[in-house]
Amino acid sequence: MDPVVILGGGLAGLSAAHFLSQPWHLVEKSDRVGGLIKTEVLDGCAFDATGHWLHLRDAEVRQLVDTVWLPGQLVVHQRRAAIYSRGVFTRFPYQVNTHGLPPDVVAENLIGFIDATLGEKGRALREREPRNFAEFILRHMGEGFAKNFMLPYNRKLWTVDPAELSAAWCGRFVPRPTLKEVVDGALGVGSDALGYNATFLYPREGGIEALARAMLRHLKGGEVSVGVEPVAVDWRARRVSLSDGRSLVYKRLLSTISLPGLVRLLARGGAGVPDEVQDAAGRLRATTVTYVCVAVRGRNRQPWHWIYLPEPEFTTYRIGSPSAVWAPLAPPDTSTFSVEYSHHGELSTAQAEKVALEDLVRAQMIHGVEDVLFARAREIPHAYVLYDDAYGPARDTILRFLEHAGILTAGRYGNWEYSSMEDAILSGRAAARRLPG
Repeated sequence: MDPVVILGGGLAGLSAAHFLSQPWHLVEKSDRVGGLIKTEVLDGCAFDATGHWLHLRDAEVRQLVDTVWLPGQLVVHQRRAAIYSRGVFTRFPYQVNTHGLPPDVVAENLIGFIDATLGEKGRALREREPRNFAEFILRHMGEGFAKNFMLPYNRKLWTVDPAELSAAWCGRFVPRPTLKEVVDGALGVGSDALGYNATFLYPREGGIEALARAMLRHLKGGEVSVGVEPVAVDWRARRVSLSDGRSLVYKRLLSTISLPGLVRLLARGGAGVPDEVQDAAGRLRATTVTYVCVAVRGRNRQPWHWIYLPEPEFTTYRIGSPSAVWAPLAPPDTSTFSVEYSHHGELSTAQAEKVALEDLVRAQMIHGVEDVLFARAREIPHAYVLYDDAYGPARDTILRFLEHAGILTAGRYGNWEYSSMEDAILSGRAAARRLPG
């Protein structure tokens, strides 16, 4: 029997293989499975590909993780996150923790929130759905929060003005506070428990890659090929050509690789891809994220697991600290940081390494560059999918063609979406259950 061929060995691909009830063959181009769920050890310091903290809401997935994949290995952490702005740290979420900022900033945030949610000024936005992400911010948070945090931060993260993006991705990812929560936060009695990531799970050993390795160990009923990548897909013949010269004939194809990348493979496959589908793939955009792994002599200067930096004098949008989250990720008397930059190829790794040290010092995360042991940059292509005006129509055009071609997609990049690790696992499960044995 021809197998289900799975392209990509990240969490979605591994999950699909786990849940499939028929033969499968998973193909992963790197030297090991995991996708972005990999942990790199540099001079004894463990770095994930930026912060990968696990949140589990689905009962079946939680049971699998707790009893099969990582029994007894997960530690629950209470989030310690902050915003660094106006020269001070305030707790995350910013919207409910403005105490400690200059009084004029606190007042501006409060008045803007009241105007947006209760006042005449915000009535027009309250009476209709936000047309874009900028309107979502103004509707739910007001002009003060927009000006002082949400707009500048999100311009850095997404690389475009929030007015160019839809609000479709926000969901649970953008906390929407109540008036009481905002007032409490201005008075210094706010909560940092708001948001989907107020607590998170992390493995005791092996970094986040421990999850991918555990999933791989428990796979049955198929074959895993690593260090080999698809070079073409003939959807009519149901054949995948691989970089090592092999061809795999498949019963069904499940792709978790990037949606534009899949279209390119189909275009090379000889079966034909409509021009409108190729044009649609060209309209899908995403950012590149460069993260700089930094190790510093001495213990963490600040207690924060990660901080957000909205102000323009910082090139980075976020600095995480693996050693602050889980001390065993670094040797004794060493602190580690992941400094993140979002761009479209204009930032070289050498530039990122230089700017990372400047940003760490300016943000008061380290005392000085003389304490730095190393700074090594890594890149994540198509890290954040851009939900711009072209996104919905272009994605729909591609997915309609893939349905015609009998190809399923799953995962953050296969579905071309903004989602979490658990979402990737759930997406792989859903795809597998559409393919009964």
